[in-house]
Amino acid sequence: GRIIPVPSATFAQTNRRHKFKVQSNSRGRIKVTWYAKAMTSLVSYLFTSASTQIANCVKDLRSSEASLVEIARERYASIPHDISNVHLELIDTRIPHSAVPIKDNSKGGGCQIFPQDELIVHGVKVVDKSFTNKQNETPPLVMLHGYANGCLYFYRNLVSLSQTHFPTIYALDMLGWGLSSRPKFETVPDNTSVESAEAFFVESLEAWREKNQIDKMMLAGHSMGGYISVAYAEKYPQRVERLILLSPVGVPENKIDDLANFVNALPFTTRLALKTFRFMFGQGITPSMFLRSMPQSRSKQLVEGYVERRLPSIECPEEKSVLANYLHQNAMLPGSGEHCLSRILNPGAFAKKPLLYRIPLLNVKSVHFLYGQNDWMDAKGGIDVQKLCSERRGDGSHSPQVHVYGVKNAGHLLMLENADEFNSALIMAGGGEHALSPDSPKPEQFDYLNTNHEGFFRQSRLKAQQEKEQESADTVGDATESVQTTQ
Repeated sequence: GRIIPVPSATFAQTNRRHKFKVQSNSRGRIKVTWYAKAMTSLVSYLFTSASTQIANCVKDLRSSEASLVEIARERYASIPHDISNVHLELIDTRIPHSAVPIKDNSKGGGCQIFPQDELIVHGVKVVDKSFTNKQNETPPLVMLHGYANGCLYFYRNLVSLSQTHFPTIYALDMLGWGLSSRPKFETVPDNTSVESAEAFFVESLEAWREKNQIDKMMLAGHSMGGYISVAYAEKYPQRVERLILLSPVGVPENKIDDLANFVNALPFTTRLALKTFRFMFGQGITPSMFLRSMPQSRSKQLVEGYVERRLPSIECPEEKSVLANYLHQNAMLPGSGEHCLSRILNPGAFAKKPLLYRIPLLNVKSVHFLYGQNDWMDAKGGIDVQKLCSERRGDGSHSPQVHVYGVKNAGHLLMLENADEFNSALIMAGGGEHALSPDSPKPEQFDYLNTNHEGFFRQSRLKAQQEKEQESADTVGDATESVQTTQ
């Protein structure tokens, strides 16, 4: 906690009056626990105007962005001595309100930050000036972040990817997240439908593409960004050179009976927690709403704990602190895009319109799946898509070529957990395998015709539970048969 000087005579009175949990040291100074910090944060929140709070969040988020850009340049270049040729720039692209299906197209458009005549799509642009003009004909790589993240979640990848294969890269804050405009999600017409929620992101991305005069792009999306990338490719296939899905959400079919059996087999307290979560999910209560309901000191503590637990690969305390602050300030800004969650997904992260049956119908050349070895997303979803696409082509119908890659020693946040191998996989997916050096770490590649993926990827909890139940049933069957034989 923070150390503040307080006269020893005041200590007892302060403690009795406010009932804070405090500790004194030998010098008469008092260490105040997070309870006191929480109260201070709450008082500050109550007596600070909403506009000032938002302005402070935006300022802190911009500061975190600048720090992550600097970390990207200093620590994550594949050719450190040639970093002077790489230009990183934080950019804002203005798009018309009319491009996005929201009800209030008047001035401000119901936006909670940056209210003005136009909407803003924020992002980072990376250009490696050392590539020749011919090489610069490669379509730009456009990257979309996952749920509750932002464009700088790719800070460990941007410079190296640009130096190796992609001369121009854009990583975007999707509309409603990060430092892009945040229209109130209730201004989306029929905002309870899957189609209207998808259109919110798809049409804003298309307006951004048009404003930046990009004819065709390699589109890569992580998690929820992967889902949105598929929805975009459905409507605007002529704008997508390659579709790259980074541990995308919403691929498998929702097998309700299997999920119900799995939940029923859990301990009572776990079942109760899951039911509570499903209720909150159904009510549209998001993780960021939960964080915003707390004093900021406590919510920041939770985000720092999340980064500590989920990303042990980030060992530098400064880098860890900057990333935690980036995520925290992102969550503290007024909710917008986050409210798509219950419109697009069912509890359990199953899509209401599974991508399993949508991707085979896409009119794009190729689709590339990247999964982490310890991913909680089921990589079998990508394998199943690969099989369906192959069967459609065998029947004479058009269907994309599908490739599935596995990144070792990584989970769902594969771009942060094993950045080097993730970069290699993304470069291979972008047609740049020839650009990789012989000693570059290579991902595993999988095909539905063999089962080698089953030994590589961590089994999903549902599948593991099913196999355990089957094993128990087989054991009981063998025992019964043995008894009958003995008799």
